[in-house]
Amino acid sequence: MKLSIIVPVYNVEMYLLRCLTSLSNILCSEMEILCIDDGSTDSSWKICKEYARIDNRIKVFSQQNAGPMAARNRGLEEATGEYICFVDSD
Repeated sequence: MKLSIIVPVYNVEMYLLRCLTSLSNILCSEMEILCIDDGSTDSSWKICKEYARIDNRIKVFSQQNAGPMAARNRGLEEATGEYICFVDSD
């Protein structure tokens, strides 16, 4: 069983550290965290990339701003898990 957690990200630098720290603290090796940056103009992309260096379960993807549903759909395309859930970054 593998779990894919999809996190749409758009200009949430104030909340993103807490979100990714919380997800990283989940003790599950068969889990991936997919951060889909939806064209953020703040430091959200940088935060995602930094966390991906620390935790190899985190994968980051970037796209032009198309809204939260487009970010979720991109996450579904990239997910490899048997089970999928969504977590809002704020």
